[in-house]
Amino acid sequence: MGFGAAPLLIALGVLLTAGIIVVLYWVRPEPQPVVVPSNLIWRRVLDERRRREDFWRWLVSLVIALLAGLAVILAVAQPLPEGATRGGRIVVVMDTAPSMEAALPDGGTRWEQAAEQVRRIFAGSTETSEFLLLDTAGDRGGRSFIGKREALEALEDLGPVYGRDHRFPDVADLLGSGSEAALTADVIFVGDGVYVPEAPEGVERISVFEPAPNAGITAFDVRPLPSDPGRFEAFIEVVRHPAEDDDRGVVVLQIDGAGGASARRTVQVDPGTPAGETVPLTGFVAGPVRAVIAISGEDALSADDVAHAYVPARNRLRVLLAGGPNPFWEAALRLDPRVSLSVAPAGPEALADLDSGSVDLVVIEGPPPDAMPPVPVLFAGSGNAEWLPARLGSEAAGPGGEEGTTVMLPVVRGQTGHLLLRDLNFEDALARDVEAFDTAAFGERSSWTLLLGDSRLGLLAARESPFRSLAFAFPIARSNLPLQADFPLLLSRALSWLTDVEVRRVGLGQARVAMAAGAIFDSDGREVPSRRLGSEISFDASEPSLYYAAGGGREVVVAASLLDRRASNLNQSAWAGESPATLAPAATAASAIWPILALFALLLIVAEWVAFHRHATV
Repeated sequence: MGFGAAPLLIALGVLLTAGIIVVLYWVRPEPQPVVVPSNLIWRRVLDERRRREDFWRWLVSLVIALLAGLAVILAVAQPLPEGATRGGRIVVVMDTAPSMEAALPDGGTRWEQAAEQVRRIFAGSTETSEFLLLDTAGDRGGRSFIGKREALEALEDLGPVYGRDHRFPDVADLLGSGSEAALTADVIFVGDGVYVPEAPEGVERISVFEPAPNAGITAFDVRPLPSDPGRFEAFIEVVRHPAEDDDRGVVVLQIDGAGGASARRTVQVDPGTPAGETVPLTGFVAGPVRAVIAISGEDALSADDVAHAYVPARNRLRVLLAGGPNPFWEAALRLDPRVSLSVAPAGPEALADLDSGSVDLVVIEGPPPDAMPPVPVLFAGSGNAEWLPARLGSEAAGPGGEEGTTVMLPVVRGQTGHLLLRDLNFEDALARDVEAFDTAAFGERSSWTLLLGDSRLGLLAARESPFRSLAFAFPIARSNLPLQADFPLLLSRALSWLTDVEVRRVGLGQARVAMAAGAIFDSDGREVPSRRLGSEISFDASEPSLYYAAGGGREVVVAASLLDRRASNLNQSAWAGESPATLAPAATAASAIWPILALFALLLIVAEWVAFHRHATV
């Protein structure tokens, strides 16, 4: 049994109350004049007997008064049941790491167990207790203590957070190391010791860690085959963490795609050792791809059992060749079986009323139009336009030649990391009639990125928004680039990159998409709450799924998956050797004991009043 008030104050109150009651009962009233009758002797005999009866009546009255007074003092002190003796200021730090979503063998999750522990701490406190609720993700912070009701409401808004750096908050800094709150507050940390293994000295730690078996997907990628960009394969990595030591286990893997395409594998996985598997996506068409795993027995975390990707390849590309007939480009484009080619006549009016719904890509070799077409563009040639990077003009000189005559194309296998040029070799390629882009024009404020060139000459540039675009600083027909063995692969990659849906892979948690304006939709077409942060859109990818960002003529597919080895290893806890804390008593009677004492005091006062009027007490 404890008390919400300070023990010294309780002792002083009890002694003071008891002393006052005893002193009041010892004080005798002033004697009143009494007329003595003639039978004085008999009266004296009777008075001796009455004195003895009055003493016992006085003693009973004193005991009743003492019990009533002490009951009132104890009720004011707010007595608490055993195990619920917290009072004053309490700082509670909640572990909101992803591992807190692990399911427990007896039901529920680690988070639910931790929240129940905190609720019982709140219930076992006094009505005058104050709380500061913090979390390891840093979503809750501040210096203000709040009441029990507000703390319970704040607890309901908390939960495991993905994609954040979890750490124990600097409580001393939040409260002020020299403040009275920092000196008197009790700090309690409730967690599982996986992401945040340590707490500062003096912090009370409540563990909710229990071993839990789990298997998860830690890597998932859909990529084109290097030899055939039109075909794809999936790479998936699976890890298994049993609750107890066992031998190699079996994980069943299934990959589903659009149009009912499916692939299934059975993978032998050693405990704690990631196992990779490459699966050819034969028969898969453009669209979403989902990987799901299953194991025999229990699996404590469902968020890492599913991963998402997207096959962006298109089966048919509607390409418009601007500027009239061009035998070179017509032959090069028709080599790609995906291309459905149409030719627009020469002149700027050919692109003035272009319908973006009827064309996937525009190829331009020659003078650029003043306005950028409302579709992806592959441009090669000379001339200036506002939508193109700035050019050097007459300052562009080839090595050892006249202005703009010859420039070597410095593409060597293994030296270029961009997807379009990766593993290509054009070391003998050269170009004529080059009007190089000014490398100073590429920077943070430019939407263009330099892919090919040197510190002075820009030869190939790419842009992501508002539409993907590629710009060569020279006409392709005025170079020997088409004679290079890797040119068909470059052109095929360029067509895929320009026209395919833009796919971005993110982890669970807050995701951002580079898009000045737009909206986010889930896989069912429902709009997801989002907010604009400068030139980006931020939203909460709380579940493994595909999300779609649309705006400004662009569409971005966001594949959100956990893919985190640390999150899948639910048993890597610094507290693994400790027994989990048992739930504290519910302490629902903490607020019912003092009303009982107050009612007891009231009953004693009523009993004293009845006894006094019946002359049973003094």
